[in-house]
Amino acid sequence: MCVVAAAAVAAPSWHQVPFSYNIRCATLDSDSSGWASGDAGPRLSGFFRYDGSEWSLVDTMRNQLIYDIAIVGREAWAVGEQFNFPDGVVYRWDGASWEQQSDPFDRTLQAVSFPDSTIGFAGGASPGLHHPVMVRRDGEWRIDTTLTTNRVILGLHATYPGKCVAVGDSGSIFHWQEQDGWVRKPTLAGEHLRRVAFESNTEGWAVGNSGMILRCFKDTWAIAPSPTTRNLRGLAIAGTSGEAWAVGDSGTILHMVHDSWVVDSFVPSPPDVPLYTVTFSSADEGWAFGYTLTGAKVALHYCDDSTGIRGENAQARAGALECRPSVSVPGGRILIHTGSLGPVEVYDSSGRLVRRLGTGSGIVEWDGLGLDSRPVPAGCYVLRSGSLSSVVVRQH
Repeated sequence: MCVVAAAAVAAPSWHQVPFSYNIRCATLDSDSSGWASGDAGPRLSGFFRYDGSEWSLVDTMRNQLIYDIAIVGREAWAVGEQFNFPDGVVYRWDGASWEQQSDPFDRTLQAVSFPDSTIGFAGGASPGLHHPVMVRRDGEWRIDTTLTTNRVILGLHATYPGKCVAVGDSGSIFHWQEQDGWVRKPTLAGEHLRRVAFESNTEGWAVGNSGMILRCFKDTWAIAPSPTTRNLRGLAIAGTSGEAWAVGDSGTILHMVHDSWVVDSFVPSPPDVPLYTVTFSSADEGWAFGYTLTGAKVALHYCDDSTGIRGENAQARAGALECRPSVSVPGGRILIHTGSLGPVEVYDSSGRLVRRLGTGSGIVEWDGLGLDSRPVPAGCYVLRSGSLSSVVVRQH
């Protein structure tokens, strides 16, 4: 056995943060700026602003629900519906306040996307409305009659002013280009697709029910391997890092690196709490939110700072996680210096625990064996102790 250990790093990880509100949607446009919306009281929704250190309630609206927010420059747009009444609502942040906008949509709006200030898209609808998308141009929202379907649009992403992608129920996918209008793509699966996000003009992802993950490359969609069967409800590209994140039911968090999705195994989310939204501004800064109808609330902050935000009770980092030697001869062992952090857990690339090492702090060792006392297969393994981690690669 040969194990190569990466240098120890204070890797970013998820930290649970106390939060008093049910958040339905959130969007970051930088590490120190973002918007979210959720419940602020009985039949009262709120807009929350992020300043890099905390989320603050800045405005409320009665009897309305917000399902998605898009930020473009100094402006922001939010869409949703009237409480218990399927009439779409649109709000705009002009840099000073949120104001409801006039719009022609008389059904629920689920998604909004702006590639720049010249054009924007919003979508949703329900049975009875066969034009589920509207477009904003020249300062006015208009129903886009070029898309005729009875499908509900659940996710939108405008990659640049001349292209937009929409996904929805029953696996529906639609592409819009300025010169061609809306084109429906072949349905690959019958699962509802809830969110779509592109990392470039030609490469993107969509996620949905039953763990469905789709990969788009140059306008062609294909089903991607998924490590879960749980419903996925949120999707985010992690800045320009080439990474992506998806969240869903039962606290599920998936991480995509090099086009492969794995379960993030170190997530402090309570069980059976669905996560509804995830947003990232860079590879090192992100948020995920979830809640239940019985009152449980979850706010997770992805960062490399364990000092916390808004009363976060993260485990203190008292030592460095170092793995030595960097190369182990067959049959050799790796010494893991944990400081005072305590036990080390070893996970494979699917997020499955393969070994738990040590019961105290100081130095523990891994002999390359799994829980069944047999050598683990070749591949990448994540060693975690507290909020620190190192990656090791086992080779034959």
